[in-house]
Amino acid sequence: MRLNLCCGDDVRDGYINIDVRKTKPSVLVIDLEKDLLKPFPDNSADEIIARDCVEHISWRRVEDLLRDIHRVLRCSGRLYVQVPDLEAIAKKVILNPDFCYGDLCGWKAISFWVYGAQDYPENMHKTGFTIPTLKKLMESIGFEVETIQNDGGTNIICWCRKKC
Repeated sequence: MRLNLCCGDDVRDGYINIDVRKTKPSVLVIDLEKDLLKPFPDNSADEIIARDCVEHISWRRVEDLLRDIHRVLRCSGRLYVQVPDLEAIAKKVILNPDFCYGDLCGWKAISFWVYGAQDYPENMHKTGFTIPTLKKLMESIGFEVETIQNDGGTNIICWCRKKC
């Protein structure tokens, strides 16, 4: 079994696609912040994708969600996490406070990157990471971080594995 958390419109074949909204008929609606991965048994998933997901969970619940992901992954199961890189965003703001992203410039671009698109109620950022803070968090939960790096822009890409 493979899970695609916070999938939005990124519905993937071969995955159970999960989102807080019914974006497509095949999407399973779960409020991860409230219900975590309760419907799924221990050690049942080979892979979990959390792309543009964890930052939408309250900083008060992120560790709970990551512990539940760890619970659901099988021994040596893999987790992919993509989150905004607050260090990269801060550098952009400091070096060029009027930087643009599409038609958003200055404070609007900064607000988009730090606080999310806010184009529907659940689409706001509630937590933030740098590479060192995300790595430390993942290791504290019991993951072995395989790779963690900036994607060349404003995101952190992290592949990790459940330690057995």
